[in-house]
Amino acid sequence: MIGVVLGTTGELIKLAPVLLRLREQGQRTLLMSTGQQVEQLPDFLRDFGLPPVDLDLARGFRGGDLERKREVPVWVATVAATVARRRRELAVRLRSDGGRPVVLVHGDTMTTVLGALIGRLLGATVGHVEAGMRSGRLNDPFPEELNRRVAARLVDVHFAPGAGPADNLRRERVGGRIVDTGQNTIRDAVDLAAGVPREVAVPEGEFGLVSLHRFELIERPSLMGPLLELLRERSRTAPLLFVDHPVTAAAISAHGFERHFDGRFRRIPRLRYFPFIALLRASRFLVTDSGGSQEECAFLGHPCLVHRAVTEHATGLGRSVVLSGMDLDIVRAFLADPDRYRVPADGPSARPTEVILTELERMGAIPG
Repeated sequence: MIGVVLGTTGELIKLAPVLLRLREQGQRTLLMSTGQQVEQLPDFLRDFGLPPVDLDLARGFRGGDLERKREVPVWVATVAATVARRRRELAVRLRSDGGRPVVLVHGDTMTTVLGALIGRLLGATVGHVEAGMRSGRLNDPFPEELNRRVAARLVDVHFAPGAGPADNLRRERVGGRIVDTGQNTIRDAVDLAAGVPREVAVPEGEFGLVSLHRFELIERPSLMGPLLELLRERSRTAPLLFVDHPVTAAAISAHGFERHFDGRFRRIPRLRYFPFIALLRASRFLVTDSGGSQEECAFLGHPCLVHRAVTEHATGLGRSVVLSGMDLDIVRAFLADPDRYRVPADGPSARPTEVILTELERMGAIPG
């Protein structure tokens, strides 16, 4: 049986195409959640037409999403205790269909590393989807870059989203099999969102979209404040919608950033995946610090400014995506003429999800 360990909506979004194809084929899976974003996952599962998780290894911190670093030790201890208590049961369930026991993890979160350790503890073959992506700096982004490098030493099969990530893994001489999926599975997730209507009222005419949530930005007033001021200035030309991620809303309140917002620079609640993609398609451009949103914009040919020092995501750079390097002059130049970064959307190509399923079948994880 194929087990899947996830804990965040980002992991679910990129694994959902794989889970859906397995369900279409009648394959059983064991979906385990660490609950990093326990409050948000149920709605995202329903949107993708997926059932609830089979097992909660933890439910975040006191039943809520993890929002602060001090909450992590208690959460990790809860996950470890659950696995220790149910280790034998989980090992038996993974072997219950006669197929090779496999555990899939995704990306670069703490759940990625925990999931890989759980897979090894259960004696399963561990596969890492979105493997091999590197920023080149161990501490930036932190802890994501470290999580990816640790996971690379724990897994057996590396599903690398392109030649660059695959080459990174070869240079690092990791063990196990490297499978180039060609693209990121978020490509398949974007296609699943096609045709979904918007759920948020938008301004008349053109508008921009802003989505920021990384701690290295939102928890540093010296970086976040000037950026918000620049965006507020830009909203005088065309209105901006600012997505209120829970961690971002907390930072705005803690640092007194509410003064930057008004009717032209308006805060909106964090959206589920399909409505967000619908809103993204309707916008003129996106300013973000999210690697996932960078990938989405790259596939859509949508103008995108990534406000980070470095990014492990190469997709779209030099075409529809601009990396700011945390330089406000680059942000200002992008905002002055975002349309020059609008390019045709990617045409049909090999689906990364199908590459993953083919490999799982070859491994014997999908019984004949």
